[in-house]
Amino acid sequence: MAGLVVVTPPTSEPITVSDLITHLRLDADTDEVEMEAYIQLAREWCENYTGRAFVNRTLRLSLDGLSDVDDALWEGWKIGPDMTLKKRDIKLPKPPLVSVTSVTTYDDADVPTVFSSASYYVDNAAEPGRVVLRTGSTWPTALRVGNAVEIVYVAGYGAAASIPAPIKFALKAVAAWIYENRGEQSYERLPANITMLLQPYRVMSFGSNPYANV
Repeated sequence: MAGLVVVTPPTSEPITVSDLITHLRLDADTDEVEMEAYIQLAREWCENYTGRAFVNRTLRLSLDGLSDVDDALWEGWKIGPDMTLKKRDIKLPKPPLVSVTSVTTYDDADVPTVFSSASYYVDNAAEPGRVVLRTGSTWPTALRVGNAVEIVYVAGYGAAASIPAPIKFALKAVAAWIYENRGEQSYERLPANITMLLQPYRVMSFGSNPYANV
């Protein structure tokens, strides 16, 4: 089973307190700590909705194994070249992918081994980004059953200025909605015009990848 944790959280938010105060047309003496909380809630909601990371952070993806076969066990004949069954890449959740720090595997004695970066390349043009085996390389074998692989990587658009404008506008709209509806127990009733702004940025998953939507 896959697990994803934040190693180093974002050091800033995509929008500032003054941005939100101006958007809401509030007085300058508005409680800034309260506004910061609304911005964080809005950012987390929008990131969860889109499946993305906005401001850069370091993440760690843990996997139970690196099977060579993408498909489940197959009975009978399967027509096609054998190469189509070989798993050559690992998709990394929460795009956009910036860089991969390390790929570490663990054997049954819990001894860690850093997988050589010369054996793979980082595809950060794809969404989600990928770790892709180079020609002639193979994944390590004889790994422990649980959390056998850990991939540490950086994801996000970079600084706030690099985040697409529709996302930043949606963040202000969500933060404003939370402010105006404070006390509500759920954000499921967000207006459709807000979610429409985020729709083009949602990460959609098709297939059996068990960790694409972590």
